[in-house]
Amino acid sequence: MGEKYKRTIGGPPLAGFAIALILTGSAWALLTLYEFIAFDLYPVREEPALFTPYFLARSVFALIVSVALIGPLYRFAAPHSSLNTGQFDPMARSIAVGTMILGLGCAALLLASPKMLMEMTQEDTLIEWASALLLIIGSGCFVAEILRRIQSGTDSDWIAKIELAIAIGMALLLFLIAMEEISWAQRLFDFDTPDEIEQMNWQGEFNFHNLQTDLSETLYYTGVGFFLLVFPLMRETVFRGPEWFDRLLAFAPSRSVAAISAPATMVYYGHWNLIPIQVTTFCALLAMLVYAGAAKKRHDRREFSLFLFLAAGVVFTQGIFLTYGYRMLEVGNASEFTELFITIGLCWYGIDRFRSRCGHARKPLRQGSEGIFE
Repeated sequence: MGEKYKRTIGGPPLAGFAIALILTGSAWALLTLYEFIAFDLYPVREEPALFTPYFLARSVFALIVSVALIGPLYRFAAPHSSLNTGQFDPMARSIAVGTMILGLGCAALLLASPKMLMEMTQEDTLIEWASALLLIIGSGCFVAEILRRIQSGTDSDWIAKIELAIAIGMALLLFLIAMEEISWAQRLFDFDTPDEIEQMNWQGEFNFHNLQTDLSETLYYTGVGFFLLVFPLMRETVFRGPEWFDRLLAFAPSRSVAAISAPATMVYYGHWNLIPIQVTTFCALLAMLVYAGAAKKRHDRREFSLFLFLAAGVVFTQGIFLTYGYRMLEVGNASEFTELFITIGLCWYGIDRFRSRCGHARKPLRQGSEGIFE
């Protein structure tokens, strides 16, 4: 199979994932339309998690969708891909364990003191400012890459120009998310929200994501969740193509980013009834199991134990929030923890990119290597 698809960009894993994405996306769109017409259910909303037979059936649908998306990446993984041969970063392993323990601590806090959990998720708390700081650090890592690329010069290398554009885009995007997180430092500098924005903003703040909070949160949680947890598996399983494809694929997060980002999908409650959120969680869980299985095949006990621990942590913590989420004083309390774990993953993505690109020179390798970079 490797010879047959060696000149195909992405090969069977990418093609299978794309087909599954189109089919399952269409099925979800039809289901969403039906629910809107029959039950007046909006596609994006925040409400307590429901476990009626109908909503449990929807969860089964979300699980089937997740298997359909992750299945091709696992089943048709490129021979000798880094999924089966790569080594895990020891520093990232420690951070991943620490982040998961922090996630377990959130579940313990929910059980011990819902009041304290609510207080920790209010405006201008440590969680909010930590999230903004982490994003700025990640943005700074891309700024460092930008400066290095400008210094080196792109000349006539059109791929390098695209890489530079992507790095600029990532730096701006992470900075934008950081500023939105703290409402562009509105409370720090004590300035009023313009009347036009205040009237449209759900919380009366100087930011744009709260103009449609439910929509922006759903898009953010789902989009970034896929980027941090599904794209790494895609990066490690697809067949290599031309040089430009390999170099652009290197912008996808690494396996260590997926490990550190796992807790971002396990503290849902107010958004759990949304199928995209459930699919994100199930895909993350399946990705952890795929990584654990690959580590077991190559007799890497440390990595096997790590990803098994992460998978168990996702199941346990999400189970706690779904079972006892009703104890939260505000339905949206859990979302602040979701955003914290997302920012941890995005920050490490920037750091990991900085270490691989700016820390020491590396060159792309062709199919059959132990990864995109050696």
